[in-house]
Amino acid sequence: MARIIERRAKNGTKSWLVKWRIGGGRNSKEDFETCYDRQTADDFASLVTLSGENRPHGYPKGCHGIEDPNYDPTHDPQMPAFEQYARHNYATRLGASPTQRATYLAEAERHIFPRFGHLPLDQVTRRVLREWVEWMLTKPPASNQHQPRPPLSDEQTARRWAHANNIAVKKTGRLSPEVLRQWQAAGSPQPAPPDAGTLSAATVAKVYRGAIKPVFQAALHQGEDGEPPLLTSSPCTGFHLPTAPITARAVLYGPEVALYLTAVHDIDHDTALFIITEMATGLRWGEIAGLHVTHLDAAGRQLHIVQTYAYLLDETTGRRRWQIKPYPKGKKQRIVPISPDLAALLTRRTEGCHADQPLFRSRTGSYIDYNNQCNRILKPALSLARERGLAKHITPHALRHTMITMLRDGGVAPGIMQLIAGHASYATTATYSSHHTPAQRTLILNAVQPVMTAAGALFGFPKA
Repeated sequence: MARIIERRAKNGTKSWLVKWRIGGGRNSKEDFETCYDRQTADDFASLVTLSGENRPHGYPKGCHGIEDPNYDPTHDPQMPAFEQYARHNYATRLGASPTQRATYLAEAERHIFPRFGHLPLDQVTRRVLREWVEWMLTKPPASNQHQPRPPLSDEQTARRWAHANNIAVKKTGRLSPEVLRQWQAAGSPQPAPPDAGTLSAATVAKVYRGAIKPVFQAALHQGEDGEPPLLTSSPCTGFHLPTAPITARAVLYGPEVALYLTAVHDIDHDTALFIITEMATGLRWGEIAGLHVTHLDAAGRQLHIVQTYAYLLDETTGRRRWQIKPYPKGKKQRIVPISPDLAALLTRRTEGCHADQPLFRSRTGSYIDYNNQCNRILKPALSLARERGLAKHITPHALRHTMITMLRDGGVAPGIMQLIAGHASYATTATYSSHHTPAQRTLILNAVQPVMTAAGALFGFPKA
């Protein structure tokens, strides 16, 4: 809430200072205006409150609480539209890679510009942002909105009908004529169309933090040639996004590790070593795929993480393709220790290879293809593991979560966990403490066992 402070100069004249925190946040920056009349100060403070603890439109800095008669809120030639300023901001973010800049622009063109890209920067208020969030939470994902799936063939439809009715069919290959006749005799039922769904709160937060909030932060500072700031306050100050639901990570525990690894090995033994490396080091998929032979220090039993294999924008063609990025995520190289056994397995793999060759190669000698590995090996391996009793949905990144969780259960210091995982912020590493694991559950129960021992002496426990 705006405060009014009465001040008196040495010559006896009075003035009233109207002060407020921009956006009303407790830790927000302060703004102020000096008025030379008490009634003017009262009126201006009321306008500040009605504007959400922001400077009202038409009252520029130094107006002394009096509206500028030449101010037109609908047309300010010096105030660019959000889309115009945002495009310039995305293109000049030197700290972002070309892929990131292209992602910001694509997200803005899809989700932001159609909603308020035409508005001048100073007319994008918290109300506009709140209505944008509500609109986003009702939007279908882009893949469902712009890329409708092709219709199913009769054979695909009959296969789904057979699965739904517990009729045994082959997993691959042509469907038997008998099953097709049964499906046709049942009236050729069609599967219900899948629910398109809507964008999640996490997606909304990602777009907001990458393509909206930094634009307003830039508008609060001087321009590249020393131009005065376009804004004195940001609508993002004090604005709260909807809370995204927190779900437990899929992590393998105890016997599940061997169950999953065995299933992968039964499908493809080369990929099994890739997965073992991922689970034993906690590296991201692209960091393992980007390893070269020279990055393995077998004598020192460590891996040098200096680059990653990622799906990046090719600036010459304007399209994305898999290529080497000369630094890992976070732009920080690191060293990850490995066991003697893993060092021996990886050394055996490097025999007869050049130093600049990928440590893990496809059959053609090139880098591993992510989609090929997932579709041909990991998905069949997961199905095989489920047939053998695994009840979890495991993705390549879940294997990284498994290793970091093992570090936590093993008592590794949080700072070392952050270093090994390559997290830029400790807050990311700390999220692995949000759920207790079976190993920690045992520690918890052992810690409170004296209480239960004393309770057993008093009340007696039924024998199992």
